[in-house]
Amino acid sequence: MEDELECVTIHGRLFQKVSVDQGIYCVPVSNDDLEEDRLTAQHDVLFRLFGNALFSPHMGISSPQKVLECGYGGGDWAVQFAEEFEECEITAIDVYPMLMADQPENLHLWTYNLNDRLNDAELFKAKAYDLIHSRCVSAGIKKTRWSSYIEDMMLLLRPRGWVQIVEYYLNIQSSSGRLTDQSAIRRWWGDYAYAMSRMNREPRIGTRLQHLLTEARFRDVRVETVQLPVGDWDADPIKASIGRDTVVMMGDLLESLSLWPLTQCLNKTAAEFTQLIREVRDELQDSSLKLYVPIYVASGRRSG
Repeated sequence: MEDELECVTIHGRLFQKVSVDQGIYCVPVSNDDLEEDRLTAQHDVLFRLFGNALFSPHMGISSPQKVLECGYGGGDWAVQFAEEFEECEITAIDVYPMLMADQPENLHLWTYNLNDRLNDAELFKAKAYDLIHSRCVSAGIKKTRWSSYIEDMMLLLRPRGWVQIVEYYLNIQSSSGRLTDQSAIRRWWGDYAYAMSRMNREPRIGTRLQHLLTEARFRDVRVETVQLPVGDWDADPIKASIGRDTVVMMGDLLESLSLWPLTQCLNKTAAEFTQLIREVRDELQDSSLKLYVPIYVASGRRSG
C-alpha cells in the first residue's frame, strides 16, 4: 500500500510514482487538489447531462445486489450509487488507492491495475454482478488490452447483467464550423492523439465500442453519442447551464490528461505546454465557437 500511495511532483502536479515509472496512468492522482475538484465537477456535469441518472434507464436495473466500478477516480459515482442503493454491495477498483472520509459501509475500495486480467478470485466473483460501470479510463488502458478488458467484464456479469462504458472523444467539435487546423483546440488534439498512440493508448476508443461489445457476445448492444456542450450557447436552458459549468472543467480535463504525455513524451517545455493550455482555455470560453465534446455511452448485457 505504501508503494501505491507514493507520489511524485511533475510541473507542480501530483502523480502516482508507480504509475509514472511503469507507464500505467500518467494523469494527476485523485487527491491532487486540482484533480480532486475536476473529478467532482466532471461527475456533476455528466450526471446532469445523462438526465440526473447514474446509468442508462433502458437497462431496467431496479434493485441491484452487486455492482463493480472499474476506475473509481475520486469515488463520486461509487459513493452516490452506494447511497442511492443501500442494499447493494459496490466494489470499486482503481490503480490509485484514494482514501475518502465518510465512506458508505456498502462500498468497498480496492487497488487494481485495469491492464491486469479481472480474475483475482479474492476480489472478483464470476457471474455475480448486476452492473459493471467503466467511465473515462482510456488514458490508463493499453490499446491492446481493450478486447480482453471487455471479455473479462462479460465473465463477471451475472446472467442478464449489464455493462456500461462511458468515454470521451476529445476531438472537440464546433457547431459553428469556426475551428480551423490552427485553432489551439485542434493543435492540442493532434499532439495528444499522437502522444497517446506512442504510449499504446486508444484516444478514439469510443468509435470501437460497438464492435468490441458485439465481438465479446454481449446482447442488446447500444452505443449512443451524446454531445456535451462547452459554453452556454445551446438554446436548451438545461444544456446551456451544463455547458456553462463545463468550460472550466473541460480546460482542467485537457490539462490533466495531457501534462505528462506532452511534456514527457513529446518533450514540450513547461512554458510551451502552459501557453498551449492558456490558448485552449481561451477558445473554450468563446461561446461563438459553439463547442461540444462527443461522449460515447455504450451498454450491453450478458445473455441469460
